[in-house]
Amino acid sequence: MKIVEGKMSMYRQIKKYAAVLLAALFFSCLGFACGRSDENPASVSDPTEASSGNSLSDQSSESAPQIPDPVPEGRLAFDKRNYGVGVGMTLQTSVSGENVGEISYNSSAPDVASVGADGKVTAIKEGIAEITASALSNGSNTEIEAVCRVTVNSGKYTSLSGEETLIKWTGRNFFLDGGVNCYNTASGFEVNFYGTELRAEITAAGNKTPRICVLIDGSSDPAEQVIGLSKTKETTFYTLAENLSEGEHSVRVYKITEAYTTSLAFSEISTDGYFTDRPEDRSCKIEIYGDSITVGHNNLRGTPEENDSDNMQNGCLTYAWLAAEEFGADIRCMARTGIGLYSAWGNPFVLENNWKKTYLAENDFLHSPSVNPEWSDDGYRPDAVLVNIGTNDVWFDWADGGARYKKKMKKFCEELWTRYGRDTEIILLYGMMTAGNEASLRSVSDELSGNGKNIVCRKLPASEANHPRVADHRAAAAELLKVLRERLKAR
Repeated sequence: MKIVEGKMSMYRQIKKYAAVLLAALFFSCLGFACGRSDENPASVSDPTEASSGNSLSDQSSESAPQIPDPVPEGRLAFDKRNYGVGVGMTLQTSVSGENVGEISYNSSAPDVASVGADGKVTAIKEGIAEITASALSNGSNTEIEAVCRVTVNSGKYTSLSGEETLIKWTGRNFFLDGGVNCYNTASGFEVNFYGTELRAEITAAGNKTPRICVLIDGSSDPAEQVIGLSKTKETTFYTLAENLSEGEHSVRVYKITEAYTTSLAFSEISTDGYFTDRPEDRSCKIEIYGDSITVGHNNLRGTPEENDSDNMQNGCLTYAWLAAEEFGADIRCMARTGIGLYSAWGNPFVLENNWKKTYLAENDFLHSPSVNPEWSDDGYRPDAVLVNIGTNDVWFDWADGGARYKKKMKKFCEELWTRYGRDTEIILLYGMMTAGNEASLRSVSDELSGNGKNIVCRKLPASEANHPRVADHRAAAAELLKVLRERLKAR
């Protein structure tokens, strides 16, 4: 029994020592696995490793290869997506590039605009070219590109034909011998351009001094800049605008003297830069037929009694032009001093026989024999036709009390609708110098409107005395503007 107990006691001792030894080994391994051997060198079985003070994790970190940061992808871009330049001019494009190699350039239309190794563009003819800049990206070693558009426009138009794509011609004009002949009051051109000046070559003549007004960058005052031209058929270059800030500008040029006394033709229009987009047609279009009132005869005189002189007329300071400008409409003027619907103080040149001509006058101071072709249809469809004609008929030939005038006016209105369409609004005007034709006009309006026609009759304020001056025209323009807003508000 004692022998058995001794053996059991020995077995317990061995078991106890084995448990202690296993526990020591476990915690030793656990410390090594957690990388704590450098914190407690005594727990490391290898004294050499303990004395070094380096763990296996430190050794692994030192031996791992270092991976460099990736090179960013390249970027290439033109500073502008669209460029404009004039024919024969050069343009330096600008490209921003990051992490790219050498940049090269290419033109999609080298016959329009060529490009050099430095990105400089040479404009050759009108058109559009795409300029491509390309380079290798330092990141992926692949080619990247940037594209801009270059529009080449003319900076000079010569031998004018009326077909110039970037010029808006106004009024009824005719084209002959490399010139656009603008005879009618308020006829001329509008243009947009990039540059600092605008010039025109003009041939002019008349028994009075031909004059034009120049409206720059949104100006609407036709008295602000007026240029007198030659009376003796000389061809001269005139500076229309100068010393402008370099950039985009708009200019409108209109003849302010009438066809009866003056003629002019444009043969060249140029800028020191280049022309940009053609000015847009206005949404509303107006045509007017009239006499001396409508062309602004003597409207610049200082007093009602002042006599006629060479510098007394501005056809853009008239009731019709001022109202159209305020209304935002394009306007074409067919008018002549002294004319009537069927009479002209004994002159055979009357409206009913000549309203289809290009200009309303028998005089041509530039060509012999006179040139006044039938007006060809150019697609101009007026929303409203204003008719202020009758003063000279009343004063010169009114023996029948207006019966003939009424008959001929009614026929004239029907002819206008035949030419322009039944939707055209006809506005019959009177009152600035006489109201003697009022009854006839109202009768025409009542009869035609009763048949469903677009026609109305309106009285304008009477002038202070004789031919209306500028103040009288402004008063009449205010009244006409009300009529336009009333009749054309839905258009």
